[in-house]
Amino acid sequence: MRLWPQRFKHQLGLMFALLLLVALGLLSGFTAWQQTTRGRDGAAAQAQMLAASLSASSMSLVLTDSLDALEAQALSYAGLANVRQITLLDTKGRPLTRVQHLPGQAPAALFESDPSEIPAPALAKPHIETNPDGSRLIAWHPLLSGEQALAWVRVDYDLAEQQQQAQAIWRNTAFVAIFAIMLCYGLLMLFLRRPLACLDEARLFAVELSDDLGRAPMELQGPLEFVQLQRALNETSVLLQQHLIMLQDSMETHQAQSRQLAAQNDQLGAIFANSPDGLLTFNRYGKIEFTNQAFLRLADLREDEVLGLDDLGLDTKLRERALDASEFLGLAASFGPEGQSLTLRGDRPRVLLISGRQPTASAVSLVLYVRDETRQHELDRMKSEFLSLAAHELRTPMASIFGFVELLLNREFSEAKRLDLLNRIHRQSKLMINILNELLDLARIEARGAADLHFELLDLGELLHQMLSDYKPPEGRAAPEVGPAPGPMPVSVDRQKMQQILLNTLSNAYKYSPGGEPVSIRLRVAESNGPDEGRSRYGIEIRDQGIGLSPEHLARMGERFFRADTSGHIPGTGLGVSIVKELLELMGGRLEITSELGQGSRFCLWL
Repeated sequence: MRLWPQRFKHQLGLMFALLLLVALGLLSGFTAWQQTTRGRDGAAAQAQMLAASLSASSMSLVLTDSLDALEAQALSYAGLANVRQITLLDTKGRPLTRVQHLPGQAPAALFESDPSEIPAPALAKPHIETNPDGSRLIAWHPLLSGEQALAWVRVDYDLAEQQQQAQAIWRNTAFVAIFAIMLCYGLLMLFLRRPLACLDEARLFAVELSDDLGRAPMELQGPLEFVQLQRALNETSVLLQQHLIMLQDSMETHQAQSRQLAAQNDQLGAIFANSPDGLLTFNRYGKIEFTNQAFLRLADLREDEVLGLDDLGLDTKLRERALDASEFLGLAASFGPEGQSLTLRGDRPRVLLISGRQPTASAVSLVLYVRDETRQHELDRMKSEFLSLAAHELRTPMASIFGFVELLLNREFSEAKRLDLLNRIHRQSKLMINILNELLDLARIEARGAADLHFELLDLGELLHQMLSDYKPPEGRAAPEVGPAPGPMPVSVDRQKMQQILLNTLSNAYKYSPGGEPVSIRLRVAESNGPDEGRSRYGIEIRDQGIGLSPEHLARMGERFFRADTSGHIPGTGLGVSIVKELLELMGGRLEITSELGQGSRFCLWL
């Protein structure tokens, strides 16, 4: 609980009341002390005079041992106001007579069977003393015979009247203080009403100013201090408005820059996060400060293993994962014009191209770019193999054609022999044309994509039967077994490309069944899932019982230039399945392959 008021006018009133109370208290205390001192001094003088008078008048009575007369004289003196007791004692302190005067009663003598001795003063001189509770004055006066004390007179004088006067002074002071405080508080509040109203006006002006409500300049009427306060607040208002306008402009500019910077950061973050290339930055102290997820994935490292490393630490990490650490020259060699390659070990070794830059930014000392070159190396290897294979495949028919033509030019043959040689030349020429056509098809797919396709709505079952009617199985092989169509199978395809897909797939089924195993075809219908849920998908399943594929070869089916048979006994370029897969995907379909080594393969063309 807070006793001190919060508002200024009440604080001022309370402070004024306290000061007034202190002033009146000091004044009353001084007055009471002064009155009490004067009353005490008067009472002491009166008591001393009374004791001296009684001592003078009692001398003869003491000498004559007239105790009754002495008592009567003490009774006459005890009748005076404020005298409470008169005692005459011998020098040994034994009472000769004792008279008591209680308030409101007549003086009376005290009779005691065994009066106790009262210690008399040691010096035979008059003196005044006060009883322990301060309520009475005790005046002593000796009865002297020469310089020898014959007896003592003791007068007990009551100080209650002086105490009552002091209490009356304090009581009157309290009443006056209460009245004065109430009167002064009212006058003070009346005097402060206008200044406090000015202060409230100034406070409201300051609140509205801080809330940016806007207001005309304030006008205060009152003492000089309030006029000065008005002038200071108005000047402050103008300055604050100016600063507010400047601050708003600065905030708008800062917000615009922040939005632009945030957008740029988002763009850079999206670029770095989605970039397939790895990125590393070193701070000014040579420690790795940033890495994207692409680098961690390519190098098979965790973020906590990389951040904070220097170039030597990263060099060590990469050497631990290198397929051949001796071929890695270190990160310093990456800052050349072409960078350097690093092959990481694994089930499928990964080839990384590492190149470094030294930017001019003060916060970044080094930048490393890491690109996955595995696919490019694999393509280069496959192209080299393809060129070797294509040259081998083309050289064989070319050599046959050249040899047979040379024989026909230089020698005479019978009509039958000449016709046989021409047929051989024709077959070898056809084989060479097929190889060239596959190369051209692949180049056309890469260059034009789906733009080279002409879609039309066809029945897949009818299209299959049309293709089979024109298809001639290899010599000595039976035609494929075809299952019945489950019903209409409408598909949107390019007729010519679809026929090419069927022919390539069917030719592969015969080609990779060198033992003469049968080939079968079945039409299939399946319900789609995902975005096309509720729509039917149609497929042509071509199954053979040939050499089949191992799981490793099956995982690579559809790669360009890849051949399951590397013995060279089965002709081909390794492009047939790749062409089939890419053409199907351009027409919205997919190729599904299942196979088991030595048990044949199943190719399903889904549309």
